[in-house]
Amino acid sequence: MATTNFTDGGSKIKTIQELACSPSSADGLQQPSIYLAAVNMFLSVTAFLGNFLILVALRKESSLCPPSKLLYRCLAITDLLVGLVTQPLYVTYWMSLVYEQRSLCLYTYYTACITGFTLYSVSLLTITAISVDRLLALSLGLRYRQIVTLKRTSIITTTFWIVSVVAALCYILDHRITLSFGCTVIPSCLVISITLYSKIFRTLRHQQARVQDRFQQQPGQQNALNIARYRKAVYSALWVQFALVICYAPYDIVVTMIILSKSYSSHLIVIKDILVVFAHFDSSLNPFLFCWRIGEVKQALGGCCTDEIHFLAITDDLNERKMSTTNFSREGTHTKTFHELLCSPSLMGGLQLESVSFSAVLILLSITTFLGNSLILVALHKESSPHPLSKLLYRCLAITDLLVGLISQPLATSHWMLVVHEHWSLCRYVNGAVYITGLALSGVSLMTTAAISVDRLLALLLGPRYRQIVTLTRTYFIVAAFWVFDLVASLRIIFDHRITLLYGYIIIPLCLVVSLASYRKIFPTLDIIRPDPDPFQKRPNQLNALKMARYRKAVCSALWVQLALVVCHAPITTVEIVVAHSKTYTSHLIITRRVAVTLVYFNSTLNPFLYCWKISELRRAVKQTIRQALCCPWS
Repeated sequence: MATTNFTDGGSKIKTIQELACSPSSADGLQQPSIYLAAVNMFLSVTAFLGNFLILVALRKESSLCPPSKLLYRCLAITDLLVGLVTQPLYVTYWMSLVYEQRSLCLYTYYTACITGFTLYSVSLLTITAISVDRLLALSLGLRYRQIVTLKRTSIITTTFWIVSVVAALCYILDHRITLSFGCTVIPSCLVISITLYSKIFRTLRHQQARVQDRFQQQPGQQNALNIARYRKAVYSALWVQFALVICYAPYDIVVTMIILSKSYSSHLIVIKDILVVFAHFDSSLNPFLFCWRIGEVKQALGGCCTDEIHFLAITDDLNERKMSTTNFSREGTHTKTFHELLCSPSLMGGLQLESVSFSAVLILLSITTFLGNSLILVALHKESSPHPLSKLLYRCLAITDLLVGLISQPLATSHWMLVVHEHWSLCRYVNGAVYITGLALSGVSLMTTAAISVDRLLALLLGPRYRQIVTLTRTYFIVAAFWVFDLVASLRIIFDHRITLLYGYIIIPLCLVVSLASYRKIFPTLDIIRPDPDPFQKRPNQLNALKMARYRKAVCSALWVQLALVVCHAPITTVEIVVAHSKTYTSHLIITRRVAVTLVYFNSTLNPFLYCWKISELRRAVKQTIRQALCCPWS
């Protein structure tokens, strides 16, 4: 196995990232990469399902203190995102090593490192906040609920996310900022937690000794605190803290060794990747720790299962005809009941044949979506002629389509196969995951296409000032904001679906209006400033700075992508409106909705073909990539 030496300490980290995908270091790692990808895929599923169940249980549980519940929710969300985003990215990275796709390898590796660092930082900060929360509950007594409020805790957790995301994104600009943040935050959080838990247990011992000496109950302030329950909560938080430290400490040690050492071998790559999988195991382990150590969560989770059995017992008594009809009288629970019935025998019991057909179509779309958008991402990485800002926005669009093929479509296929085999309990959770991921990715796609239209308008209006005002850094922050907003809005459906619906009612029309206004401004402006055919008339300076033919082609390309998105998403929007205002559901409506959802998925398959058709630079890069993969796979 290869060993690489370093002489330039300043560029060392960057070199390590590049060597992780280089043929010299990755030589002979194909077999370990396959094993690592298989294990990580399994852990990804368990992390997602386990933490999804924990979030549902925390929503139903009312005995936990609201600030503590919010902190555990934040921790479960980070673990859920590890299973939903980070682990699939690492699987893609390892499979790109197997197929020797260096460009895709580099891109997924950087993205996986950034997302992993973000979620690790939020988890560590949240764990530390839990230790602070436990100490305040002991020290403040009755004043705890007045000082530690839900609003203040929400502000603190939001700050954790913002600081972690910004620190991780700084890796793109200067990796030393991210490293400094990690070297400061990780030891600080560990020292704070150790100090606080030491103070907690010391205080508990003093109180216990005082009780034994005086043979009497504690004073009023201590009477307000249930010591037994408090001690159990402290031990629960401590177990979660231990699990995080044990799972991530080996990886942190190896990364530190890599930074400080002067050589980097393939053996070290394998060890580092194994420890990455071990670190990800923490996200699958935490749900079991919550159920084992926190009685309230275990009871709520058991209540969820009991409610599910009760629900199935009721629906089994309904008419199971193929074209069954269900009526509702309570408007307040209308939408929620509809999504529950998507996994019930009353509506889905006679749709086995249709479910198999939809599953076959989705498998085909998933493969073509993944391959097509992977080629587009590789081509965008190789091609340098598009403007960096436009390239970044198209990359974001291709990543959302890639995730549709990698996550949403396989989940939807699983949902339909669960309907075929009548596993109604698991079907409901998978259907919820399909709904959340679909909302998040559709929202990012819609906002990105709107941003492309605004970008094209600014390029026309600003002229030479365009490159000064619309910078790559600002575009990165905008794209990151799209992802954060849509992920948060989609996950809010777990707690209150009305917030997510309100977000959709605002964002969808707003994005369409922005895009329509931008294109309506662009095309009349192009007609007005069209150059005069008279060769003696001098063109304006702004026209000289802007290549009109290429600009018009770029606008038409973006417009085609926008139209494809609107055409593919319009039917499902119409069907959802019909569902929201309907009091009767039939199997015909279910099939119509599924056809509309399949059309949405088809948009992710269609976009790569639109890019190759309308953007000649990408078409050439894709042809070159395919030619190299088929003719010279070893190069």
